[in-house]
Amino acid sequence: MPELAYNPANLPGKESILRQSFENGATLLAYPNLNSPAVYFRGYLPAGSISDPQGKEGLANFNAAMLSTGTRKHDFQELHYQIESCGASLSVSSGSLSTLFGGQCLKEDLPLIFDLLLEMLSMPTYPQKHFERIKQQLLTIIRIQAQDTEEMSSQAFDRLYYRDHPYAIPDIGYADSLGRISLDDLSNFHQQYFGPKGLVMAISGGISPENTSQLFDETFSTWQAPNQSAQEELPEFTPPDQACYEHIAIPGKSQSDLIIGTQAPVAMTAAYQNCVLGNSILGQFGMMGRIGEVVREQNGLAYYAGSTLETGLGPTCWKVYAGVNPDNLQKAIQKIKEELRRFINEPVTTEELADVKSQALGRLPLSFETNAGIVSYLLSLQRYQLDLDHLKTLPELLANITADDILKSAQSYWDLDKLIIASAGRKP
Repeated sequence: MPELAYNPANLPGKESILRQSFENGATLLAYPNLNSPAVYFRGYLPAGSISDPQGKEGLANFNAAMLSTGTRKHDFQELHYQIESCGASLSVSSGSLSTLFGGQCLKEDLPLIFDLLLEMLSMPTYPQKHFERIKQQLLTIIRIQAQDTEEMSSQAFDRLYYRDHPYAIPDIGYADSLGRISLDDLSNFHQQYFGPKGLVMAISGGISPENTSQLFDETFSTWQAPNQSAQEELPEFTPPDQACYEHIAIPGKSQSDLIIGTQAPVAMTAAYQNCVLGNSILGQFGMMGRIGEVVREQNGLAYYAGSTLETGLGPTCWKVYAGVNPDNLQKAIQKIKEELRRFINEPVTTEELADVKSQALGRLPLSFETNAGIVSYLLSLQRYQLDLDHLKTLPELLANITADDILKSAQSYWDLDKLIIASAGRKP
């Protein structure tokens, strides 16, 4: 293994990370950062857009937006006064699989913020005036998205790739589906899916894991929801077996956004780690890797260009993206295909591999420089059911990846005859 500026044995692991399950089905992960006067936390519970009823897409997202509009103990103004008066933040949002929450505060204010969070999650009141306000805000967002080339190309890609899978549907829903959502729909969704079972929280900051555990137990163990329903499992998914292309015409745009993608490996597996290094070479390292160098720097075809390897539960994608002049769209697609062909036919160079390994290994301890970075890692441990010593073993795994490993993984996922291509902007 390359010489490191740190000892992997000193990275966070089972001796410093607390992972605790509670009788009501909640899970807490905590890591101390006692030099910090503040605490940062994030978490989720299993109530996401995959549970939206047909015809009422966007219900989970709408529900999440309403949770901060008032509780049975505090109306909207009182709730936000309590949060803001101590300089804290507290928010709730929604994704495909979960309702997400997070916040930060001084450690002495954590009991108050935990109490307010529990109120928001367990006893929302759904005020009529805020229902109408938030519905209009969501409809406005959808109208703005319809003119956003990046958003429209992303939605088109999801439709092409995921087809009849729930991931094909935007979490925010559609204008007509939002119009069919009522206050009763929000209340029923909450009653059906919200509860402590499956709730996960990760926290880091100036409080010991033992004290965090005691406070979490005192606050969240009081939440009981015996009628809480389990969210349905994700359906089986088979990637498309042929190439697909769609362009969304948005008149008057000076830029088109482009996505070219394929299936990604299951997150956090050995194949995934091979692809992490490969993706850095392909479209991230330096000035956006090979894609940025060829498409943007050498040929001037894009304002920006790079690649991303998605993570998450269920099917995910490996994408190359670019923002281009509409007149250069087909040229950019061709250049990206040429670069992908080189990526699956030739091993990466020794210098490229050394550079991305050095970057990946060097940034591991840096991810624990902030409470936010710590919490993000803790949530990944739980989401992917990783061993608490995962971080200690990761440097050796990354160090042992070869150019041949990257080539074989790239060949396993990038089939140039089955590329999914989506773009949006002025008609080229």
